[in-house]
Amino acid sequence: MFRDYRREYGDKVQFFYVYKSLAHPETNGFVPPISIQERLLHIAKAKSMMKTEMAWICDTMDNEVKEAFGRTYNGEFIIAPDGKLVRKRYWSDPQKLRDDLASLIGPIKQVTTTSDLPTVFTPELPSVASGVVNRPALPRGLFALKLQPAQSDEPHFAKLRVESTDALTGDGDAPLIFTVYLDPLYKVHWNNRAGKVHLQIDGPQVADNRLSAIEVKPDADVDPRWLKTSLRTKGLKPSPFNATLTYTVCDDAQTFCKTIKQTYLVTPERDRSAGTRPGIFLNGLFKDVRKFDKNHDGVIVADELPTGQKTLYIGHMDFNGNSKIESDEIDRFMKMFNRGRGITSGNDGSD
Repeated sequence: MFRDYRREYGDKVQFFYVYKSLAHPETNGFVPPISIQERLLHIAKAKSMMKTEMAWICDTMDNEVKEAFGRTYNGEFIIAPDGKLVRKRYWSDPQKLRDDLASLIGPIKQVTTTSDLPTVFTPELPSVASGVVNRPALPRGLFALKLQPAQSDEPHFAKLRVESTDALTGDGDAPLIFTVYLDPLYKVHWNNRAGKVHLQIDGPQVADNRLSAIEVKPDADVDPRWLKTSLRTKGLKPSPFNATLTYTVCDDAQTFCKTIKQTYLVTPERDRSAGTRPGIFLNGLFKDVRKFDKNHDGVIVADELPTGQKTLYIGHMDFNGNSKIESDEIDRFMKMFNRGRGITSGNDGSD
């Protein structure tokens, strides 16, 4: 969407993408990085996928840029040469941005169309099995907790995400959901013949201190693993605890297989920079989006969308910025999930 603006106004305006914490981990195979080096690898991957030549600004691991711009996930800002913020929008709107540029700088003679741009990316499918592990039923209202990985001699081939609900501040038990993602950056897969993914928890308030993921039949796969327990909060303030993952991975090129043990410090507080997984919202909102095409012409326009949700749908799915949702844009959106395989009945991101 921004590449055409760069073509049209690039001699007068500097354009930047800003990489910050992920709004929806899992999307397009991106899982939260744990180092600035992994963020830079994500930028390189995104530049290749999006076929953009635009410069990138990489936010710090403390998300200083994101905090400065109001924690917006999909914002756009125009800053004058003197540093004055002249336009701000917390949800990107391609047409309004074009109008802003025309107002501030002047209209352009030749508008770039989507046919002038490179072909959109095609998600890279994994070389081993995926979609073989169904997502379990999870509590509603989940949010990510703060966690800090301990230093390790090996890369974090797998990444841990820990979630709970508002029951953390209640007077009872709060659910603890551990999700373990393989990081596609490292092109590895689970070696299921070597055993399950295990989790050892060092915390007296945790109901079960030893957890194991389900047994998976294929020798290898790349699906996430889910483990569940609870945190006893009755009369107690939740205290930090260590969680140690043990897993075995092999690289897709078949040059190594390793058993890895890595520890995270989990703090039972909400991490507002951790985003929400697609499984929290995807199935209920987007799976049946084609039903809004009331005249069955293959295009969904704003007037066909539910009142109050036009920005939600168009903002997520209108890749070419024409304020409509075409059938190929729906296909492209769906392929962002489940490692390029889209939404299926067995692995659809439902909560």
